[in-house]
Amino acid sequence: MRDRNLDIYRGGIRIYITCFSHLVWWEGAKVGVFDRGWVSAALFSMAIIFYIAGASFSLTSEKPYWVYIRTRVKKIVIPYWKYALFCFPAVLAYYWKHGGIIPLGDFVSYVLFTPPVEHRIFDHLWFLSPYLLISLCLPMLFKSICKYRIPFIVYGACLILLLLFKQYYPELIQTAIVYMLFTVWGLYYKRNLGWQNVACVVAAIGYLAYVFGIEKVPFDIQANKFPPNLLFVSYCLVVLGLGGSYMKKGIVALYDKSAIVRRYIDIYSREGYDIYFVHAFSTLLLGGFKRALGLNQIIAEHLSLQLIYIVIGFLFLLNVNIYILRLYNYIWSLIDRIFRTVFPTWKL
Repeated sequence: MRDRNLDIYRGGIRIYITCFSHLVWWEGAKVGVFDRGWVSAALFSMAIIFYIAGASFSLTSEKPYWVYIRTRVKKIVIPYWKYALFCFPAVLAYYWKHGGIIPLGDFVSYVLFTPPVEHRIFDHLWFLSPYLLISLCLPMLFKSICKYRIPFIVYGACLILLLLFKQYYPELIQTAIVYMLFTVWGLYYKRNLGWQNVACVVAAIGYLAYVFGIEKVPFDIQANKFPPNLLFVSYCLVVLGLGGSYMKKGIVALYDKSAIVRRYIDIYSREGYDIYFVHAFSTLLLGGFKRALGLNQIIAEHLSLQLIYIVIGFLFLLNVNIYILRLYNYIWSLIDRIFRTVFPTWKL
């Protein structure tokens, strides 16, 4: 069953991440334009992505497990492999520059959703491995919720308890445990959680008050995001628990009232993960402009320029992401035509 509002949320959060969150972090805090403390407050968006994944699954009709896995491969794995192949010449150039060819282990990691090269064009792909790991468990989780009517708060408590023993798990499992919480929250999308939401938010507020008020931990959400810890979980629970309904109503109202907002949300929702993958090139282009003109330090010294930069940068990325995606798709269409000429049975 298709949910109109979920499509709106999906498009809206992709715009938020690619045009605002990564703007103020990648081309803001990381280059000295903004203070990383307050900017890190914007880094709750992946919790929403996983929530939407759970909500979307809760509305799908039941299908054989292998059919479900095939849809995950089509929607996530194939787009990643296309992007990885597109970027592979840059990876080879990187290793060549550093005196060698790509080792077999690094190549396998690259194919299996963990690019070994630290670079902007791969920084945003960290979520793929935990996303796919969680996806493997979704059918069983949802079936258990429906069959045994397990309250959400029970899952939440179990996942938090698992997180307390994080030293015994590799980072990937720790990350999956954290985002599993938000995915399971999404599985209850059509259910009224009532007091359970309140209990989770109150507990999260209490923990944040202890951490920031008593332990005097500096406010830096990014420092607690990789790997995500209890502070990060609590922060995201508070943001989504207190502001989630307002964000939902706000984005739906904007969508209904503004044709231009509707146009962009529809594009970002329809294009799937491809537009998310390629937006890294848009931020590189924006960063190149700023560095060529020596603007980073100038913007950093004036609050008015920082506000103007956020608006202009947002609009720049909002549109350039679309044109970069069109160019990306055009290049793939050329490759497809070439292969169809050489191999008539080829299908991209």
